[in-house]
Amino acid sequence: MIEKEPNFTSENTGILLMSHGSRHPLASETFNKIADMFREETDFKVNVGYMEIHEPNIPKALDELVKGTKIDTIIAVPVFLAHGMHTTRDIPKILRLTDDEATDDQNTPKHHSHEEKHHSSNEDHSHEEKHQHGHHHHHDLEKIDFDGKIIYTEPLGADSLVIEIIKNRVNNALKIK
Repeated sequence: MIEKEPNFTSENTGILLMSHGSRHPLASETFNKIADMFREETDFKVNVGYMEIHEPNIPKALDELVKGTKIDTIIAVPVFLAHGMHTTRDIPKILRLTDDEATDDQNTPKHHSHEEKHHSSNEDHSHEEKHQHGHHHHHDLEKIDFDGKIIYTEPLGADSLVIEIIKNRVNNALKIK
């Protein structure tokens, strides 16, 4: 089970798991299975959001997570192996944790939580317009409309638990004849 601090309760805290999204259906099936497995381990309300391609996108997933609840704190978890442009630029911008100028030399957000009220843009945010690599232009990113606190975590990273998964895969491969 997840260990909770007294001020983080299942009534006031939600978990938003975020993934990139893929055209391959197995990717979203796997991500949703991970989310379901995580839900079994916690009593927090959990939702998933995608950067692109799949729905719900991150803003819609956050809206669904807090709708009709007393949630005022979101723990936003990028389910990515390592930092990249989405985790250091796009997701923090969507979550309104940073703006274009609020990054340090490593392009990581300077602020990982906020409590000020935010308003969504009235612009039409088409997810069809992407540059040559298939990713969003920064002006295409839909932003959230949430006035609570967001705690943005690190991606999965070089964790010993990831090594255990790799060892398991290698051991399974060695058993194949």
